[in-house]
Amino acid sequence: RSIHEIDKIRKRLEAEKLELQSALEEAEATLEQEENKVLRCQMELTQVKTEIERRIAEKDEEFAMVRKNQAKALDSMQAALETEAKGKAEALRMKKKLEADAADLGLALEHAIAGNAETQNTIKKYQLQVRDAQIKVDEESAAKSIAADAKVNADRKAAAMQNALEEGRALLETSDRQRRSAEQELADTNETLAELGNVNQSISAAKRKLESEFNQLGGDLDEMTN
Repeated sequence: RSIHEIDKIRKRLEAEKLELQSALEEAEATLEQEENKVLRCQMELTQVKTEIERRIAEKDEEFAMVRKNQAKALDSMQAALETEAKGKAEALRMKKKLEADAADLGLALEHAIAGNAETQNTIKKYQLQVRDAQIKVDEESAAKSIAADAKVNADRKAAAMQNALEEGRALLETSDRQRRSAEQELADTNETLAELGNVNQSISAAKRKLESEFNQLGGDLDEMTN
C-alpha cells in the first residue's frame, strides 16, 4: 500500500512538473513578445525625435533666410538715403520701391510667423506623441518586469517540485530495498521452517521406531515371564 501511494505521489508530482514547465514556456514567450514591443516603441520614438529635429532645422533655415532678406532690405534703404542728394525723384522712386519691398517683407514675415506658429503646434503634437510613446514604453517595461517576476516564481516552483519528485523517488527506492529485504527474510524463514519440518518428521519417525521397539521388548519380556 505504501509503495502504491508513493507511486501515485510521484505521478502527481511529474504531472505538476509538466504543467509548471508549460507555464514557464508561456511566460518566456510572453516576455519575448513584451521585449519586441518595447523595441518597436523605442524605434518609433527615435523616428519621431529625428523628424522633429529635421523640421526644426528647416524652420531655422527659413528664419535665417528671412533675417538675411531683412538685412539686405535695410542695406538697400541705407544706400537710398545716401543717394538722396542725387535727386529727389530718384529718392521718391527708391522710397516707393523700398516701401513695396518692405510690404513684401512684412507679408513674408507674417507668413513666417504663421509658419512658426504651425511649427510650434506641430512640435507640441510631436511632444504629445513622444509622451504617449514614452508611456507605452514604461507600460511595456512594467509588463516585462511582471513577466520576468512570473518567470522567476515559475522557476522556483519548478525547482521545488523537482526536489519533491527526487525525494519521492528516493523514498520509492528505499521502499523497494525494504521490500526486497523482507522477501529475502520471508524466503529464509520458509526455508528454515522446511528444514525444521524435516527434522520434526525425522524425530517423529525415530520416536515411532523407538515405541515399536519398546513394545516389542515388552512383549518379549512378557513371553519370558510366562
